[in-house]
Amino acid sequence: MPTPVTSAHRLMYPAAALYAASAVPLWLARFGGLLPPGWSPAVRSAAVHAHEMTLGYALAVVGGFLMTRLSRPMLAVAVLSWLAGRLALLAGLPPMLALPLCLAYPVFLFAVAGLPFLRTSRSGHNAVFGPLIGALLLAEALFWAGELGLMTNNGQPVALLLIATLLLTMGGRVIPAATAGALRRQGITLSQRVQPRLEAIGIAGAALCLLSSATGLLPSLGAAGAAMAGAGALLRLARWKPHLLLRRPEIASLHLGYCCLGAGWLLTAGTALSDLSPAAGWHLLGVGALGILASAMMIRTTLQREAEPDRFPPAATVAVALIALAAALRLAAVCWPSMTLLTAAAVFWTLGQLLTAAVLLTRPRRSRRRQDALQEAQAELRPGGGDGVGNAAQQMLLHREAG
Repeated sequence: MPTPVTSAHRLMYPAAALYAASAVPLWLARFGGLLPPGWSPAVRSAAVHAHEMTLGYALAVVGGFLMTRLSRPMLAVAVLSWLAGRLALLAGLPPMLALPLCLAYPVFLFAVAGLPFLRTSRSGHNAVFGPLIGALLLAEALFWAGELGLMTNNGQPVALLLIATLLLTMGGRVIPAATAGALRRQGITLSQRVQPRLEAIGIAGAALCLLSSATGLLPSLGAAGAAMAGAGALLRLARWKPHLLLRRPEIASLHLGYCCLGAGWLLTAGTALSDLSPAAGWHLLGVGALGILASAMMIRTTLQREAEPDRFPPAATVAVALIALAAALRLAAVCWPSMTLLTAAAVFWTLGQLLTAAVLLTRPRRSRRRQDALQEAQAELRPGGGDGVGNAAQQMLLHREAG
């Protein structure tokens, strides 16, 4: 008998959203002095906060998206290794104890999802995902090198920029395909979907920015690379005709997230040339691009994988709007530092993530709907349970499901 396989999205997506909903207010409460001084000192660290939003929250979303065929024991390993890493950091375990626990999930993800991309991708286009996932494992190692005092750069900008590069690349595949399908239903053909030259410019720019951030060398070259990535993303978005799909929130939310991604790259470039804090670009990438795209993609792929209509339920639209508002407030708090703005941003972020988790957890499984359909068919086949035509149709359904 073949081993049953399952997709990680049913567990990893809600876990990611619930963790994001709790980690931000926890960090803010500790930062604001509302928790006892000895309670999880790691929570107050900006480096740990950034680590958990990228290599904790974001990597859980990536795992839910990419790990689609796992056995149940492998799924348990994935979830438990991710959870162990989160608890190890939040509990403030000594680095030598926390390090292997935090590395376990990135290693597992690379083995399960990264290596297959390297082995099976026939085009450079898709093969890029393997190195990106491997680079996230390297970012985890850089973080711990900083924690152990082996280097001064703890790798946090690298982790965020890697996630932003992954969004740039993955979004460039998923968003135009979804956009083209939605426009086709309106009788409109999207002629400029892939845009390989702009994609190549964006990825090359992101690579330059990553190299500069990882080495600390040539910051002007890194800024130029970030500008290339941002301009490439926004030009691609403009050619996807987003103004024609403003009434389709399941598509418009992807466009909004990609817009934040392009603007975040440009802000990252601009901080090298102005007095603006680099936190502006980082939070537009992290809260705006990552938050909106992750929420929208988690809901959208869950609907698709459970064979439901891809139109967003109202709660999903509200969740994305709350996260977008959180991004705007967090950006404002960088420009005009204020605990009130920080708190408001955290509240809207948490509400948006909780609503995202609620939408994910209340989607019925495809197998459950199939089982309900079979039970209804069996009820119709009982004596007196429907007319002959109905019974014949139900018998066909039962035969198809049994086969």
